[in-house]
Amino acid sequence: VHSTQFMEFAEVENHGDFHTSEDGYIHTQDQRGVYIIYDVALEDLKELENQLLLVASQYIKKEKSNVTCEQFSGSNILGWAHASVDRCAVLLDLWTCETAFLEKKCQLLDVYFEAYQHALDPEERFALAQAIIDIMHKRPRFDLKLEYFVNTYKDECICLQLHLQLLKDIVNQQVDAQREYLHKIWREGQRGGIGEFGLPYNVITKQLISLNTSRPTLKNIYLLEFHPSLGLVYLIPKALEYIYQEFYGICRPKTASKTSNLEKQVLQLVVDEWLTMEKPETFYNSQIQKDLFAEVLIEDPALVQEIALSLLEEGADEEKKTSREKQLFILDSFSMLLELAMLRHRLIEVSTESALLARLYKAFAMEAGFGEFHLYLRPMLFESASHGEKADHLPPLYITSLLEDDSCVDRYIPSSLPLSIQEIDSHIGKFSFRTRDGVMQLLCPSAIRNMQLILACQVIQKNALLVAVQQASFCYLVQPPRTLDIKVS
Repeated sequence: VHSTQFMEFAEVENHGDFHTSEDGYIHTQDQRGVYIIYDVALEDLKELENQLLLVASQYIKKEKSNVTCEQFSGSNILGWAHASVDRCAVLLDLWTCETAFLEKKCQLLDVYFEAYQHALDPEERFALAQAIIDIMHKRPRFDLKLEYFVNTYKDECICLQLHLQLLKDIVNQQVDAQREYLHKIWREGQRGGIGEFGLPYNVITKQLISLNTSRPTLKNIYLLEFHPSLGLVYLIPKALEYIYQEFYGICRPKTASKTSNLEKQVLQLVVDEWLTMEKPETFYNSQIQKDLFAEVLIEDPALVQEIALSLLEEGADEEKKTSREKQLFILDSFSMLLELAMLRHRLIEVSTESALLARLYKAFAMEAGFGEFHLYLRPMLFESASHGEKADHLPPLYITSLLEDDSCVDRYIPSSLPLSIQEIDSHIGKFSFRTRDGVMQLLCPSAIRNMQLILACQVIQKNALLVAVQQASFCYLVQPPRTLDIKVS
């Protein structure tokens, strides 16, 4: 139920309820401060008690199953009942493991709840609420074939801890990036006027607070500091689930314990990749880093505003016949500027994906027996090609035939990864977002079309790399057919 629909229910009496935390215990109070417990919470507690008793009974019974029926006799009834098994110790272990599991869930929920309080979009808030509910209903995946349940709880707690570590680091980095962006916007202070319309509000750095009352979860923020971009945190569990499903389809674990272990390894891999992840511009040469990835000019709203105003001033020098033509010129100018900013953003995004896929492609190529040059095969010009007789009758040439004789292949290996357009046309691939003059040269219809062509070439290269990597990784899934040794008499 959406929050707006929830507030429309007149019969709901707990709109003013709130919760407090004291010594690790969470208390719910109504609008008058009276401690209350919801009936649904009592039902969930009763259901949890039944589940824990079933788990404890199952593992006690598993210990009893080692005794055969022939060993049962009147004198051995205590041994058959395994009276030596300490039921209280089993319940204590179960209680301790369940408490640790719920504590890890609470820590993870606190991070999502803080992100929820920053979200402003209704759909993002609804998606974050769904992610919170999914974590609340998460239960350990018990493997009844194991001797005891402690390892199951241990794996589940490790999964929650890795998820928490990843989420906290991402959110804290996003908060730092947003603060740096706000500082860049308001470095000269607020002056008022129409020029500041649409910009995010400045943060009053007076008093730091913690949104979480029980324990500090994320960075402390200022009283009126909001970061709506944290609403996109709901995409993180979806991405993790997608990655896990991909590995699940490859590994196909047979038991619940192997499933938990697979999720633990996937989360550990994601955390390691996040902590050691290189900046996307490092895959390309220094010139591309300056011309495309530099944030000095195009990422600064004040400088972009100056470029837009100067573009309008250049158009104002020309004689315009009617006010309608002036309005169309202003609209076209701002449209081109927005289109250029969007093209740069998409080009950076696609270039980053291409660089990551290229690294996987080179790994698969080396495993298949090719060199690193296989990624940089260049088209051969007709002017430099040698004439061959009866070329139309030659058999088809497969790339595998070049493993032994690759003399006809251009073994070109650049020092860094080039853009896709630079492998085809070096003139169109020359652009710059680093200087004001470079951006002004791109603000024309022909330059916009060239940027669209550059983006299209990069998307094609990314899709080709994606298909090649998926095809190569599919080879690991295909099992070689088994041959039966049949003797013919």
